[in-house]
Amino acid sequence: MVFMINQKFINFLIFVEKLKERKRKGWLIKTNQKETESVADHSYATAMISMIIGDYLKLDTKKMVYMALLHDLGEAIIGDQIPNENPQKENEENNAMYKILSTLPDELKNRYIQIWNEFKNGNTKESQIVHEIDKLELIFQAGIYRKSMKNESLNEFFQSAKSNIDSEFNKEFMNFIFKYFKE
Repeated sequence: MVFMINQKFINFLIFVEKLKERKRKGWLIKTNQKETESVADHSYATAMISMIIGDYLKLDTKKMVYMALLHDLGEAIIGDQIPNENPQKENEENNAMYKILSTLPDELKNRYIQIWNEFKNGNTKESQIVHEIDKLELIFQAGIYRKSMKNESLNEFFQSAKSNIDSEFNKEFMNFIFKYFKE
């Protein structure tokens, strides 16, 4: 495969750069933070946590990092959306992902679509753990923002994350995060 640097690849990078500008909507609504994390900030932190936990649990870490980096890529087009805000989100996100990944050579596009679909379906240990890490990163960020949040808002983030974490390792990690930020 010869990878050609061309306008389509530049278009892919433009989509990636948009994630730096997209602020996470929940933080804008639920906190008084002047500066909130972007979707890119969240994806990067999720990828780093996935790398550490994947290696520690001896899972397919490379695939987990790909999942973490891809999981919110569609938001470059549809924007960040809070849960239950848009009943068409899944369909819109699918269309956005295909549009973005279509800027890459077919071999890469197909590999990334396969990994993203595996993440969405949540049928593998890696995809389940990355879904949980997505929530763990959220509660960690909530802990950082806790001073600018109303208690009920902070509890809402914690409860949402807590109900989506099933693996023993991530439950232990979550409990440590709760203890750390309650001090």
